[in-house]
Amino acid sequence: MADSPLPDFTASRRAAAASYRRSHAPGPVLEAALSKAIGSPNIEKHYSADALQSADETYGRGGVGLQQFLLVLAAANGYPVGPAERVTAGNLGALLRSAFSGDHGPRASSGFSTGSLGGGILANVANKELLMGFVEEDQSWREISALKPVSNFYQHTSARLLDSMEYEKVGAAGEIKHGTVGSESYTRQANTYAKMFTLTRRDFLNDDLGAFADTRTRLGRGAAKKMNNVFWTAFMGALGTTFTTARTNYISGATTNLGTDGVGLGLGITAFRTRRSPTADGSKRIGGAPAILLVPPELEGVANVLYRNQNLGNVANSSANIYANKYKPVVVPWLSDSAFTGNSTTAWYLFGNPGTLPAMTVSFLGGNETPTVESADADFDTLGVQFRGFHDFGCDVAESLAGVMSKGAS
Repeated sequence: MADSPLPDFTASRRAAAASYRRSHAPGPVLEAALSKAIGSPNIEKHYSADALQSADETYGRGGVGLQQFLLVLAAANGYPVGPAERVTAGNLGALLRSAFSGDHGPRASSGFSTGSLGGGILANVANKELLMGFVEEDQSWREISALKPVSNFYQHTSARLLDSMEYEKVGAAGEIKHGTVGSESYTRQANTYAKMFTLTRRDFLNDDLGAFADTRTRLGRGAAKKMNNVFWTAFMGALGTTFTTARTNYISGATTNLGTDGVGLGLGITAFRTRRSPTADGSKRIGGAPAILLVPPELEGVANVLYRNQNLGNVANSSANIYANKYKPVVVPWLSDSAFTGNSTTAWYLFGNPGTLPAMTVSFLGGNETPTVESADADFDTLGVQFRGFHDFGCDVAESLAGVMSKGAS
């Protein structure tokens, strides 16, 4: 009797791998499953109902684990993944190469990119997480700023809006006079701020998504914290030259404190409405109305009392609070932080609409207001996946007469 032929294990493995690829096709479903696994909030806003349902059916309601994520990506790029395959110290390098570059040969160096299938999915999820973390942090800088795009990292010079562009009567000869830009200018410039972290070999072998789940905190909130530090450092560092008596935008004295009697606030409102441009620009009334009451945390309660529609005997007119709902309180912790130049627990500020006269200008490279995450195969000696978050922006003092500062003390 002739011997039975040996089974073709190679063909069997290829068939199993093909079946695995078909049942675990990457794309929006895998991305949704990864988002589920790291507990992304409001996930239904980012993925369709069909993608979320398919993610549950394919990977379970808990989403996809780090090892399974790696195996799915490697299989999609042609790595022969079997149904029961696990990530081990022996196959991790090959799986990473396949998942993020489609390369099954010797490990090659690779730069940061979102072009690969694995890199694209990780970057998509990471950028959603980063954005959520970014907006969860304090955004009060927007209340007094103009946002402007820049196309490069060069320093840009802008004339302040203290001009002589007021229309003049045209004489009989029909001659129209030229206007002039303001006598003062300011510069603005974007810089790059960044941070990196890595999903390491240990994370993959332990099937631990913890590091990736922290993207919102590590890169999103980290970017927002840096931006706040840069912004308020620039704002507070220039207080002595931006707000002065000579500029008509600074008041001081015992009665300028922000109290519930409304006396200090009234003095600030008067100062705001009587601001004048520099002599070189005609010493003209600036005009406009205050809208933002910027305060440190120590004055938050007073600012809220003045804003709320309640009776205050000392600021009353026919028993009504005349300041109610007029000057929106914006609380900025950095204003009284002792680590910042110009900090004060008594100083407060009135600003108008930043669309007319912004106190600060925030420049974003290419107009991109939020940071970006990219992923890459890690260096040879790291054996993992690297992530970098970067943000290109600059914060600069713009219009000195955008508002009024009160020392709030003698």
